[in-house]
This record gives sequence, C-alpha cells and structure tokens, in this order.
Amino acid sequence: MLKKSKLVISITNNIKHFDIFFIIILMILIFIGFLSPKIFKLQSPVFNFSLVKRDLGKISINIDKLNKFKINKNYLSSEQINIRDIVLEWSNRLVYNVENDIAIARMYFPHLPKNINEFETHEKKKVFLSIILPIALRGNELVLEERQLMKAAFLSNNIYQIENFARKYKVKNFKKINFGNLTTSNLIRIKEELLTKINKIPISMILAQSIIESGWGSSRFAQEGNALFGEWTWNTNVGIKPKRNLDANFAVKNFKNLLESMNSYILNLNSHPAYTEMRKFRAFEYKMGKKISGYDTANFLNKYAEIGFEYVTKIKNMIKNNNLYRFRDAKLES
Repeated sequence: MLKKSKLVISITNNIKHFDIFFIIILMILIFIGFLSPKIFKLQSPVFNFSLVKRDLGKISINIDKLNKFKINKNYLSSEQINIRDIVLEWSNRLVYNVENDIAIARMYFPHLPKNINEFETHEKKKVFLSIILPIALRGNELVLEERQLMKAAFLSNNIYQIENFARKYKVKNFKKINFGNLTTSNLIRIKEELLTKINKIPISMILAQSIIESGWGSSRFAQEGNALFGEWTWNTNVGIKPKRNLDANFAVKNFKNLLESMNSYILNLNSHPAYTEMRKFRAFEYKMGKKISGYDTANFLNKYAEIGFEYVTKIKNMIKNNNLYRFRDAKLES
C-alpha cells in the first residue's frame, strides 16, 4: 500500500509540473503573437467580411460594404454617397488623380446625393463633377465600342446590324431605304453618315451642359428623375411635368439611373438633325488630326435650348469659369 501511495503522489506531482510547464509555453506563444508583427514588421492578416451578415432586428448589415472607403480610398459604397465627410474626401482624391494624370475608378452612381444642397458651394461643385465625370467617360467609352461594332458590321456585310444602326442613328431617308437590296453606293453613303454620327462628345461640354441643365445636381428633375440634361418628351406619362406649367404638352424625361440619362444625351447629340453641323465640325477636326474642344464644339448647340445663341454663351462661360478643360484627358482605370 505504501509503494502504491508513493507512486500516486509521484504521478500527481508530475502532472502538476506538466500543467505549469504547458501554461508557461502557452503564455509565451500568446506574448509572441502580440509582439511579432511589430518586431518582425509582419502584416496583420486581412479578413474578408463581405459574406458576413448579422441579423439585428431584420436589418442586414454588409460589413465590407459599409467599410468600402476605408479599404480602398477610390471607391464608395451606395450608403457612403450620402455621408458628407467621406464623399468630400473621395471627391478630393478623384480630382487630384485627374489633375495628376492618374486613371480614376469606375464609380457609376445610380443617383446624386440627396443632401447635395447641404454642401458649401465649392464642395457641391467638386462632388457633382466627381460623380458625373466617370459616367461621362463611360458614356463615351460605350459609343466608341458601338463605333467599332458598326465598322465590323460593314466589313462582314451584316445587313441586319447595319439596318439597326441606321435606325438608331436616324440615317437620312431611313424609311425609304431598301435594306434587302442595298447597292454599293447606298452602303458607302450609310457608312459615311454613321461614321460622322457615332463618336464621342467632348468631356468639358458634357460637364457644362449637365451643370446648366441640372443646377449642379440640385434640380427637381435631377433629384427625382436622374435627368441630367433636361431632355424633353411628349409622352407625359413617362416624364416629369414642370410645376410652373402643369398644362404643358411635354415633360422632362426621367431615367432609371444617371448613366441611362448620359447615354440618352449622347445619342441625342449624335442623331438629332438639329446637331448636324456640330457633327460635321467634329468629323472635320478629327480628320485634321486635332483634339476636339468642348469650348469650340459648343458653338453648334444654339438649337439645344429656346434661348438660342445665349445658351451657347452660357456653356462656354461655364467651361471657362469652372476650368472644365482640366478634365479633357481624364481616363478610367482599365
């Protein structure tokens, strides 16, 4: 019995010593874990919480979405567009990138901030331009892609696509053209007209018109209908009627998002007969190897508004007074 008792005591003491040794080792490991990133300059692991959601009284919170700007200063989440301080920091960064020939992020917000009128005037201007610029660049990018598709249609003699482009861009005497029996001379004429029509619009002019027509994004049409350019429609069921003229037979077009408004505006300038001279000027300038100036192109927009050439002066002053030339060479990141 004595030997057995001594054996039990010995085993118990060994277990205690092992426990103490294990605890010491564990504490050392924890201590190293805290200090090693600083001592050895190791980066802390980054965890992606984009799929983590918490149910807080039926409200689903996407952690990654709310912290998007903290992770990458070039991007905002849809929630952050209405957070003043974050939007200001983001817009400052975007303008800085443009002025230093750095490609800007592909941020296409569906609508303007609801609190844009709460900003100081200079802040409001910068925020508005920061939101519209990427959308304008994307609109031009899309029309240049369409230009390439049009050229490919003629190379492959795809009459179906040629007819679609001719319809969309309102080729002269479209309804009288027999696309089932096109002559070579007809094809050449249609192609030349489409080459003149399907092309990009100067960025400074886009920005100037969006400013004038939307009141720096604060107009009712811009806020309620994403209407950046005050385009009219005679289908009053799908537009917003002016409050001062509820009996008007027209309305201002509304859009699902800002990019849709931008694309409609670009198509309008590229297809409407009122801007034929503008398109001829643009084609001539490109043929001469020149860069297209929004200031000069604006000379042909006297038919855009009822005030005629006074509208041209407004656009040119807007470009000049707000130094919109600086955005001419802005580009989107690849």
